[in-house]
Amino acid sequence: MQRPWSAVALATVWCVSAAAGTATAQTVVVRNAPPAMAVEVVLNAASVATGAADAAGVATLPFKMKDAIGKVEIDANVFVDLCESVRRVVIVEIGGAIAPPGERCDRRQISGLYWVRPVNTIVVNLAGTAPSLLLVKGSYGVPPPGTDETGSESGPRVWRPLPRGLVIGGGAAFSSIRDAKAINCGTVVPCDGGGSGLAFSAGATYWITRYIGVEGMYLKPKQVTARGGDGFTFDSTLDTDVWGLSGVVGVPAGPVRFYGKGGMNYHQGTAATSQTIGSATQTFGYRTKGFGWMYGGGLEGWASSRLGIFGEAGFARIQGDAEGAGEELIDDRLRMVIAGIRIRIGG
Repeated sequence: MQRPWSAVALATVWCVSAAAGTATAQTVVVRNAPPAMAVEVVLNAASVATGAADAAGVATLPFKMKDAIGKVEIDANVFVDLCESVRRVVIVEIGGAIAPPGERCDRRQISGLYWVRPVNTIVVNLAGTAPSLLLVKGSYGVPPPGTDETGSESGPRVWRPLPRGLVIGGGAAFSSIRDAKAINCGTVVPCDGGGSGLAFSAGATYWITRYIGVEGMYLKPKQVTARGGDGFTFDSTLDTDVWGLSGVVGVPAGPVRFYGKGGMNYHQGTAATSQTIGSATQTFGYRTKGFGWMYGGGLEGWASSRLGIFGEAGFARIQGDAEGAGEELIDDRLRMVIAGIRIRIGG
């Protein structure tokens, strides 16, 4: 009956001894060191651990403080030596001797007094100009790159590159043809109508780079109307279709691209007037077409690599002659404000 109890006692003694050995172990984790850089831990004036940073800039260096100085816990100051060929963490017990930094080394103190114990992992972050220290109870899991010790994003956010290649889009617009009502009404009083209102637009942009592109667009402006008369009545309408081709210059800012554009437009317009005097009604009309300039600017914001929204404003000169042998012509100004969505096509 004695032998089983003896085995249990021996196992208990072994486990306690192993736990005591583990309890005296200390771990230093260094983050954001240059990849493959040598890393060293110095306790007072003695080197107690060496290693090298991995590809993520992390080095984990365990050592036994009791074997080095005969103690399992100390109050200490912590320094970091930034040298050409090594990053050195120097832990100095209060009142203890400190090793010199060495040639071509920049020694920086991490402010504060730290209670160094085997139960804590010492995490030294070398990011930025001032190293920082975190005491973690128990083991430490290195966060993913680009995050701090809490898992939150650290440092400047890296945005997804803005789309290149073919982007198509469309949206609602507000258009205004400046002089069409005044030309149709002339000096007739009263005269009502207008050339401003909702319209729609569609287009495609090919971004050669993220800064330079070429855009083709189509706009269907609001129909211009005019109605009036004194002793007679008339109704006039002007329907136009506008196509544009422009060069585009963009400036990325995070997920947003500001852009300006300029080029040429081509329009086709149909004007019609119905005039009534007494019981007689006469209808006549004409069609115009021609080229003019256009320019504008706006911004687009990308929620993902495929989907974005945009808003822009633009101006165009609508000019041209009547088809056939007519003497009519158009020379007016088109203003437009457009908002909608854009979709990247292809890879």
